[in-house]
Amino acid sequence: MASSKLDASEPRRLARPWWRDLPGWLLLWTLAAVALASTCSDRRSLQGLSAGDRAALYQRTSDEFHTLCEGPHAGDFLPRCREQARFLGSFPECDEACRARLAPWR
Repeated sequence: MASSKLDASEPRRLARPWWRDLPGWLLLWTLAAVALASTCSDRRSLQGLSAGDRAALYQRTSDEFHTLCEGPHAGDFLPRCREQARFLGSFPECDEACRARLAPWR
């Protein structure tokens, strides 16, 4: 006997109401907005620094990144290195060589 698509013995499943997914979507969009605001905030803060202060901060951050993230124990600091790579990439001083150096951490 061939089985039909709708068998009377199987309970029918109703579609999930849209409003039940709403909290998850709201959380997702909130996190995306916070991440975007954080990125824009870093850039605005860097633009507000004088060229000398910004260059000094870039050099200090770059040196810290080199020590922490390009050494033998870099894997131990993975979240910090990713954060530092993102921050360094937002500096105008970060050229193509800098971006290539940061690429593995993004």
